Amino acid sequence: MSESAAGISVSKPQNIWKRQVKVNLRSLFSTLGKAALNGAFLQWDDLAENGVEVLDALGLSRTPGELAGLLISQSLMKAMKGLLKSNADLLPQEVEKLSLKELYRQITDFLEEPELILDQDFFEHPERLPIVAPVQAAFLRWLTTNNLISNSQEAQSLSNRLPAYFVLALHEQWKDKRDEYSLLLDEIDTPFNNAWKRERGWLHYRAWLQKQIDEPIFWETFSLKQIYVPLRGFYEEEEIKATPDTDYHREPSFKRIVIKLQEQLETWLEAAKSDDAIRLLTSGPGSGKSSFCKVFAAQQAGLEKQVLYIPLHRLSFSTDLVTAVKTFVQHDGFLPENPLEPSDQDLKLLIIFDGLDELSMQGKLAQEVAQNFINEVRDQVKSFNNNKTRLQVLISGRDVVVQSNKNNFKKPQQIITILPYLVDKSDDFSDVDNLLKVDQRDQWWQQYGQAKGKNYAQLPPELSGENLQEITAQPLLNYLIALTFERGEVQFSQETNLNNIYENLLKAVYERGYEKNSRGHRAIEGIKKEDFVLILMEIALSCWHGNGRTTTVREIEEHCENNGLKNLLKNFQDSFQSDSQGSITRLLTAFYFRESGDLRGSEKTFEFTHKSFGEYLTARRIVDRVKQIHKKLQDSENDYDNDYDPRKALIAWATLCGPTAIDEYLFRFIVNQMQLQSPDEVKQWQKTLGHLIKYLLLKGMPMEDLKNCPNFQEEMRQARNAEEALLAVFNACGRVTEEIFPIQWPSPEAFGNWLARLQGQRIDFEPMFVLNCLSFLDLQNCLLIHRDLYRANLERANLERANLYGAYLYMAYLERANLYGANLYMANLEWANLEWANLARANLKGANLEWANLKRANLYEANLYGAYLAGAYLEGANLERANLYGANLYGANLERANLKGANLEGANLERANLEGAFLRGANFKDANVKGTILDTEVKTE
Repeated sequence: MSESAAGISVSKPQNIWKRQVKVNLRSLFSTLGKAALNGAFLQWDDLAENGVEVLDALGLSRTPGELAGLLISQSLMKAMKGLLKSNADLLPQEVEKLSLKELYRQITDFLEEPELILDQDFFEHPERLPIVAPVQAAFLRWLTTNNLISNSQEAQSLSNRLPAYFVLALHEQWKDKRDEYSLLLDEIDTPFNNAWKRERGWLHYRAWLQKQIDEPIFWETFSLKQIYVPLRGFYEEEEIKATPDTDYHREPSFKRIVIKLQEQLETWLEAAKSDDAIRLLTSGPGSGKSSFCKVFAAQQAGLEKQVLYIPLHRLSFSTDLVTAVKTFVQHDGFLPENPLEPSDQDLKLLIIFDGLDELSMQGKLAQEVAQNFINEVRDQVKSFNNNKTRLQVLISGRDVVVQSNKNNFKKPQQIITILPYLVDKSDDFSDVDNLLKVDQRDQWWQQYGQAKGKNYAQLPPELSGENLQEITAQPLLNYLIALTFERGEVQFSQETNLNNIYENLLKAVYERGYEKNSRGHRAIEGIKKEDFVLILMEIALSCWHGNGRTTTVREIEEHCENNGLKNLLKNFQDSFQSDSQGSITRLLTAFYFRESGDLRGSEKTFEFTHKSFGEYLTARRIVDRVKQIHKKLQDSENDYDNDYDPRKALIAWATLCGPTAIDEYLFRFIVNQMQLQSPDEVKQWQKTLGHLIKYLLLKGMPMEDLKNCPNFQEEMRQARNAEEALLAVFNACGRVTEEIFPIQWPSPEAFGNWLARLQGQRIDFEPMFVLNCLSFLDLQNCLLIHRDLYRANLERANLERANLYGAYLYMAYLERANLYGANLYMANLEWANLEWANLARANLKGANLEWANLKRANLYEANLYGAYLAGAYLEGANLERANLYGANLYGANLERANLKGANLEGANLERANLEGAFLRGANFKDANVKGTILDTEVKTE
């Protein structure tokens, strides 16, 4: 290196040292080893946490070379300690008690080069320093020869993560002890000015991003980086395709273009178009959105790009994005300034906002907050990119919340949907590169096997059944399956309930505290399994009542006290020789939780490692509450001194389900949990919940007896949430029993009034959750005139003689529903599924049934006068004696339909298919049969 250098450039530092700085790390560790023999430096913190006085203790001078050597060795020791801490439960003793004499010796032996000359890589790419690989090898040898980790492959996986840990430790040591390294700073050919501070901040932050994907997954020794499989996705491209009018299914007006997710986004970044600077990434829960965002952020950081990764549940957003990002950056402490208020106007920034659905969990407010956030992002991007492209934004979110904002993003390729590891119906996609022919599950299992020391060449045959395909194709669930599979306690040959897997995982976490030769989780020792699960459920409830994912120790304590679990929590706390918050913290971090790094007030918050864990535990808590309510009401019937009644039951229910609305993701776990119960027991619960619904419609939800409702408006909001939850769980029971419990509605309009209040005003055409909870419901004789039932699930519902005059049932699901004698005059049933539905003697005069599925439906003596049935699917339908006068059946499929005695006078049957139809006694007078497929001629005069 030359004696003088040009100084440091903000965009890319060059040789920043005034003169050569030589480091003899081998000599330093040899000296440490000798000191250890004399009883010094036997603790991890003796070296990593102390300052430059360490050099004095070792008899070394404070020269630049020795200082640099100390900085590197301290960072290495801190990194190794961090790795061991991350997998402490695998070690035979606490990290602090592990002997360092042998580690010093191993490092000395592996470091062959006597000297290391520092160059610009010292700051930019410290992982490239030639000492990293030898120290990594020494660390691995130390782990295995001392039997600290018995599985050699797990030890390898652990040591492989050292470079990322070292880089971050080096940046943190430099930042925290900058004054102590003042002599070393003097060797840098630049003042420590603002530009240098900014660059150091980005270097530090990029190192942190790269370490995130090298953090251990749950209790494993390996990281996300070691088992990550590059994901695929698709975007929709509009196309115009003409199809025969006789086709029942219309071709979609778009095609799905399959892409490699990372390559697609890198191309978008490279293009850097100012008017196309936003991408939305969407898919369902557990599909790998957050994992991809972390990996992509780390990869871009590795390319020295300025990328900011923001989990949205940690963003305090109200209306101003710039202020929200500033607060986030200040809290993280890496960057000295807000990237959205840069002093460097040439800064080119990528922001990754992860978790659009987690901005707000307050029922219907979630959509509104997400919409406001999207609008603010669009405005800021437009402002930033006024002259040139300086800001690009990637936003991830669950499919429902992204779809509700779809209309704001109409440019090609703006919305990308992540695809699972296996796509069964690849014909639905345009896949010119044949990406979907690869079953990525095999690749994942190969990498998982390598990380675990298991010989998995592909997905195990036991897990390859069709019944598990949907689960193993999703990244998170596939991993949970792997954990469960290795335990060998779940039979995968039968239909597997997802909640079974989560239950088995809970059991594994609990039992891990008692594993042979393992210290286990100190937090779990001494706690019965039932109590352990109960506390976890209460924590989940605390999160659900908050923002959906995070909670604080104080909030947990309040929940336990409010729900009668104060003594249980106290017993748990008393089992520790520490403060109550410390004991809860250890439980939280046992498996399901991690410290989020955020603050709520002055308290630290904890978050679920994956949102679905909280949803599963919350669902269990809700089902448990149903069981408790049923038992208490039953006991009160048999004990006159027991005054538990429906009112008290509803108070308990509102306390549980009032603060936050149930969504479809939580509902799935509730249904799964119901399916694990005894069918007879669920039948009794269904009856109890039905009685509670009748009670609340007569007397209302007793919100006045609830605590902590500040005003009437909040009472109304929580009442709506609780009532919707009651209907949802009642429906979950019906789905399990497949029976209809007869509810005696107080009046014909009672259900319609209730539904209107639960629905509120529609703001878009996305499915409403409450309308998915109407299957197996007794709605006979109910008044539902002009009711909004768009895409409602009314499977097997009893709508006998219900009044649905003018109802909006577009795309409604009415399979096997009983609509006998129902009034559907002028109702919109376009694209509705009425397969096997009973519409005998129903009034469908003037109804719109275009493209409706009426396969095998019973329309005996139904009135279809002037109905619009163009393209309707009526194969095998019973239309005996039905009145189809003037009906439009253009292109309808009536194959093998029974039209005996039907009145088709003046009907339009052009291009309809009546092949195999039974037409005896049917009246075709003045009917249009042009191009109609008929087995026999019919008289139209």
